Amino acid sequence: MNKFTLILIISILIPTLTFSQRHFVTNQYVHERFMMNPAGAGSNKECYSANGYIYKQWFGVDNSPATQILTFQAPLKSMLGSGTYIYNDINGNNKKMGFNQAFSTDVTLAKNALGNETTLSFGLAGMVEQTSVDQQNFTGGDIADPTITGGVESGVGFNASTGFILTHNQHNLGFAVTNILPQNNSMFDSEWEPDLPPDFHLHAGTLFKLPRYDVFVEPVFYYRRDTESNSRMDMNFRLDIPTYDDELSFWGILAYRRTMDDQLGKDLATAVTLGLNYKRLNFAFEYLQGLTSAQSRFGNAVMIVAGYRFCTGDRPPAMPCHERDQMLKAGQ
Repeated sequence: MNKFTLILIISILIPTLTFSQRHFVTNQYVHERFMMNPAGAGSNKECYSANGYIYKQWFGVDNSPATQILTFQAPLKSMLGSGTYIYNDINGNNKKMGFNQAFSTDVTLAKNALGNETTLSFGLAGMVEQTSVDQQNFTGGDIADPTITGGVESGVGFNASTGFILTHNQHNLGFAVTNILPQNNSMFDSEWEPDLPPDFHLHAGTLFKLPRYDVFVEPVFYYRRDTESNSRMDMNFRLDIPTYDDELSFWGILAYRRTMDDQLGKDLATAVTLGLNYKRLNFAFEYLQGLTSAQSRFGNAVMIVAGYRFCTGDRPPAMPCHERDQMLKAGQ
């Protein structure tokens, strides 16, 4: 396979088959749930947070996939929450830049004097995305494709997502739909382009404290499926480890991903994330080990996370605000 053919595969085929669903964004749900389900936007009403994600794949390959994401979550008046993210994704000669704004609201279904509470959160989000493909270096080789113009093609599209999350104390169950609208980006209006089917997301999680240890475990189950029957299942285990210093805590995530498209499914990847919270700062490093033959050939992926949060009230500054209330309940 010559270099020209490899560039075409990376720049056209792979983004068309996989990245049209923007999974490079929704894959970050384990860090910030509102990126997959808008009902999780600004879920803590006393905390503001901003985070940056730098994701890199296929080291040593020219124009390999790379993604940068910036997020911001904030409580609004009453029971409203806001979640915002912008992203820049480069995959071969394809580029995507987008802005997503999500709003959520909570309804209390039940509450008693013992502190037990059941709430239902609803969310709605809108997104604008600009896409482009640079074909200026598509020269040479034996491939002749009349659709390759040799210039830069671009377009703008918009879409929406919605979802709900049912929470009872430290247990939660959620459902969301992303890509509600059909493809409307002028760059993909050709009859040869595939449709943009909506994605359906189902997730469930809980939180508990290990007996005799100050270690809090948050298992999260995630299942995704689109209208073309492409599906995936994830299992995540997040650990939060406080220290004797209120300004320092550690956390980590163990993740397993598996495609369910085949009869028995196939392993996709495993990932390990190690992080720490120091005062109001958050740092983490993630390493993803690909388990498919393609991933083994092109290499694995790494991600760096850096963030800052500000919470009102008397809280240990190193403990994530959106988790602490649940942790106290789980530790009772």
